[in-house]
Amino acid sequence: MSSEAPGLFTRRATGLVREGRTRDALFYNLLWSSVGLTFAFFWLFAAFYPGANAMLSFLIAAALGLPGAFLYAMLTQLMPRTGGDYVFNSRSLHPSIGFAGNFSYSFWLAVVIGVYTTYIAAYGFGAFGRMMAGFGAGDSWLSFGDWFSTRHGLFITGTVVLILSAAIFAFGGVRLFFKIQAVAFGLYLLGAIIVPVLVGLFTSHDTFVSNFNEYAANLGVNDAAAKLAVSARELGFAPADFSFEMTLRAVSIFWFIFGFIFSSNYFAGEIRLAKRTHMYSMPGAVALAVIVLLCMVPTFSHVVGYDFASQLGYADPLAYGFAAGAPAYPELIGIASGTPVIGAIAIIGFTIGLLTWLPQTLMLVSRNMFAWSFDNVMPAKLSQVDPRSRSPLIAIGVMLVLSIASTAIYSFTDWFRSVTALLGLTLPLLVTAIAGTLLPFRHPELVAASPYSRKVAGIPILTLVGVLAILGFGGAMAILLWDPVSGTSLRDNSGKVLLVIGVYLGGMAIWWISRAIRKRQGIDVDLAYRELPAA
Repeated sequence: MSSEAPGLFTRRATGLVREGRTRDALFYNLLWSSVGLTFAFFWLFAAFYPGANAMLSFLIAAALGLPGAFLYAMLTQLMPRTGGDYVFNSRSLHPSIGFAGNFSYSFWLAVVIGVYTTYIAAYGFGAFGRMMAGFGAGDSWLSFGDWFSTRHGLFITGTVVLILSAAIFAFGGVRLFFKIQAVAFGLYLLGAIIVPVLVGLFTSHDTFVSNFNEYAANLGVNDAAAKLAVSARELGFAPADFSFEMTLRAVSIFWFIFGFIFSSNYFAGEIRLAKRTHMYSMPGAVALAVIVLLCMVPTFSHVVGYDFASQLGYADPLAYGFAAGAPAYPELIGIASGTPVIGAIAIIGFTIGLLTWLPQTLMLVSRNMFAWSFDNVMPAKLSQVDPRSRSPLIAIGVMLVLSIASTAIYSFTDWFRSVTALLGLTLPLLVTAIAGTLLPFRHPELVAASPYSRKVAGIPILTLVGVLAILGFGGAMAILLWDPVSGTSLRDNSGKVLLVIGVYLGGMAIWWISRAIRKRQGIDVDLAYRELPAA
């Protein structure tokens, strides 16, 4: 195998088993990249990007992310190991740099998971209850739905779904998870993507407005569309012409998809390796996400419209009868359809996508912890694999506790915005791009024995792709630092930017401290980085 080149041989077995297939990695990347949630974000935040063109924004985001997807696919094919870019970067650059990036990535995932748990409550269960009331099922459904948008409703719901997510690995391991993920992917595809596209194709904007008024009347407000327009206008809404500046800023929203659509690399040691496994599951996922958005953006714009969606972002929800907050796109699609059956399918499909992201992320971060432990940087317990479930249950348990804490932060505080973690998540990707660029020079024997040994004008193909990835990831970071809505703009959120830098530097400090402790224990941590782990 290519990763067994001289100087980078493999060590003892990890206890993890290659149970995933190419389709499992592809489903993982498409679900984990959160196309549905990001689509909801854009329209919920449309008021902050007046004049932005969603189609152009996501195409720019895809162009910035595509070189990184190719680079990650190539590196994962070279080193298909648990821990993903931790292994790439620690072997190509320096162990402290590799650990710091992977630690930072895991830290920000532990932060952002609270977005998903609280959105499950508010835009999943809460939206379903309101939808039933909006279609005339009675006020008890509205009370049921409104509870999920309360602070305690957000926290309790999030905690319960997190515990259930962890239980998947405790009882059935990765094999059960991949089965659940396959079913979830089908339901998500139907409810969150196919149904909204079909409704958008065959429903007019006038029909939507009429249905919206009838729906809101059942929530207690008559002539809701007119009152929505008045409230939005009073709070600053005005129709906006196309703005390239706002379109470019809105790339930060769609970076939620295209910046991280290759995250199956973190459990590559559990995927059966075929010739093009990671090319299909990473750049292939980018292509499919683009196709999905090419269908979703124009059809949603046709039925709901930019101006109406922007008014929802500006207006006081109480003014048009949506006391618990503005509706996300699945609820709007249900309204447009005029039937609770379609609405239920859309909301359930959307919610399943959010629910699946939780075990996906527990798995991802636990594998990073596993890799750190396997290299003796962290306690050995984190790489202990349960023989029955074949999962590192202690590492999953640690991530579960961190996830519940994140849910509490998003439920009870306003410390972070929905997209605040993007800068912190992107910085480690930039480090990986640098590592990939240098790998042919740092470990020429590894690259020479791989399918990526070719050169163009004397420059290794891996280096060329790495340079493009540096430009893509660097461009995305520049937009995040510029966009006030990102939560990490240099002008408005300098404290958050310093936090991103501090977390990365803190990761480096942890590695050096761990190295010193291990040295006193008679363990030479440096030896681990002269070889690749077995999985």
